Amino acid sequence: MQALSKSFFNFFKFLDNGFYIRYIDSVIGYVRKDTFMTTIKDVASKAGVSTATVSRIINGKGEASPETIKKVMKIVEELSYRPSSVAKSLSKRESNLIALLIPNLNNPFFSELVQEIEHAANKKGYQIYLCNSEDDRQKVEYYLETMMDLYVAGAIINSLHVTEEDLSVLEQRNISTVTIDRAHFSHQYSAFEVDHVKGSYIATEHLIKSCNCTNFLFISGPKDEKSSNDRYKGYLNALNAFNGTHVKRLYGNFDIESGYVAIKNYLEENNYQEINGIVSSNDAMALGAIRAFKDKGINIPDEIKIIGYDNTNNGRYSVPRLSSVSQFNSKTAEMIITEIDHLKNIKKNRETFEISPELITRESTTTNK
Repeated sequence: MQALSKSFFNFFKFLDNGFYIRYIDSVIGYVRKDTFMTTIKDVASKAGVSTATVSRIINGKGEASPETIKKVMKIVEELSYRPSSVAKSLSKRESNLIALLIPNLNNPFFSELVQEIEHAANKKGYQIYLCNSEDDRQKVEYYLETMMDLYVAGAIINSLHVTEEDLSVLEQRNISTVTIDRAHFSHQYSAFEVDHVKGSYIATEHLIKSCNCTNFLFISGPKDEKSSNDRYKGYLNALNAFNGTHVKRLYGNFDIESGYVAIKNYLEENNYQEINGIVSSNDAMALGAIRAFKDKGINIPDEIKIIGYDNTNNGRYSVPRLSSVSQFNSKTAEMIITEIDHLKNIKKNRETFEISPELITRESTTTNK
């Protein structure tokens, strides 16, 4: 019991960011009044009954006089008491929580993914326990441990720092596991895999066939990131298929600043007129690149055309509006939650779902008139 209390102390201590607290408020089920939290003991003390009596009345179980029931329920309302769903999950060793482990929130794609999955989960009666690992193995280990402490119903994993052994441990604890872009593991679990080679291929094909681009830069994520390398492969395949010329691969970190810096540094050392097309591994870096070009007075799309990847909301409203490749949407999020639900309740066979990306064209690849 002492170890469990320590785990929960660390659980709340770790959540020092308002973004996480928004999720935990919806999950834990208590009312914060400044620093005061109403507990079942407060209700019992004011009503002059035991906590067991309060629990039975709230849950509609056991015997109690009409007067006692009325008195307890009135106090529950006065104190705005709500039973803790975490406490219930501990006693029953099950919960309606689905853990969502992501690499970071710097990339707008992940924040939008969280929103889509949370919406889909809520529609099926689940709540999301958000785990932002910030690409830190220590945080991943913390979150994996807490998932087991909270008896989550399922776990959605999108992290390079989760191993096959980690997934096996979750499965052994009866936590249904679904991965996103991690289907290359040999472990048998359900997976959602995006064909990133195809996604980057159709993006590059669009620039060559529809926009008459010939000489290209590729803005890549980190060298060891599989999805980024898959996109680079698709880009090269399209160049080979349609006689495009690869000029240089630039590296970023999937955020706006790294895209800006990559292009800024390139322009300081090279003549921008040697390129007329750019394929970016994600929208955030593409938007940073557009800003870097603008700062140098280079017009997008008149002089250089650029396409991103992820189809995030920011790209829909940027100037110019960003062409992109869509990989996840609300339908995909619903499929992920449905799979978790089926694994938990129907005990269905696990399977891999292949997601085909879609080209979205906007102003950043508008052809010259």
